[in-house]
Amino acid sequence: MKVARVGDFTLGWGESLVWDERTFRLYFVDCAARTLHWLNGGEGKLHTLALPSMATGIVPTENGMLIGALEDGLFVIDPDGRTTRLLSAYPAGLGGRANDACADLSGNLVTGTLNLVQAPGSSWWFSARRGWRLLDPDISNTNGPTVAVLDDSMTLIIGDSSANYFSYPYDALHGTVGPRRVFGDMAGLEGVPDGATLDAADGLWCALFGGGRLARFTTSGLDRTLDLPVANPADVTFGGPDLDRLYVVTVPLGLEAGALDGALLVVDDLGVAGRFEPRFAAV
Repeated sequence: MKVARVGDFTLGWGESLVWDERTFRLYFVDCAARTLHWLNGGEGKLHTLALPSMATGIVPTENGMLIGALEDGLFVIDPDGRTTRLLSAYPAGLGGRANDACADLSGNLVTGTLNLVQAPGSSWWFSARRGWRLLDPDISNTNGPTVAVLDDSMTLIIGDSSANYFSYPYDALHGTVGPRRVFGDMAGLEGVPDGATLDAADGLWCALFGGGRLARFTTSGLDRTLDLPVANPADVTFGGPDLDRLYVVTVPLGLEAGALDGALLVVDDLGVAGRFEPRFAAV
């Protein structure tokens, strides 16, 4: 296994990594600069699009656009046309603005409240045709939402930065969940739950912000940890031609931040590959 820096740029607050296998692009945002970035092939020249407000979640769509969780709602982003337009304002019950987001396997979107400190929050389901539905009224800060079939059951995973990674039986058609349980137990681990991604073997790779490491959880619990040369990993995703390169965005924050915090990193030779990210239904 080896960890390397990608490019020579430094992000103010890197978040929301996603690999688009159709365009062969690695997308991510800089929350501090209110910008969307991408690297063709996951390396080389850094491309930048200024956004009208801070984006915290980026989801690819079926028609080649992106959905961004911006300050005042979900926006359709056209990176090549360099345009943004409002898709939907947030529901009043969300209690503010949304944070991280993902698509489920049926083309709906899952997101939830952004809180920088522990405070009331919730997680939500959104359909372009059916609107918003409340999933969990007790998630302080939604991070790393992911939907997959685990142990033959459709499952939603949501990380709460004030607690653990939780999982739920999930009904994508109706936007409902069953009883939640702890999927990734943070007891004994430094840092807080941040962005996450699933690999092809159903392991959830999680960025532990402030913990200087990644953790991989399975349905059986903690599987392994991976120390990084940074204090604040914020999100992870698999990319590259074989989906076997694990990219990590980082944040230069706090007394423990080092020279590489704020850099984009890539981890090679992990011995595991990722999966294609689900897409939001065409809008």
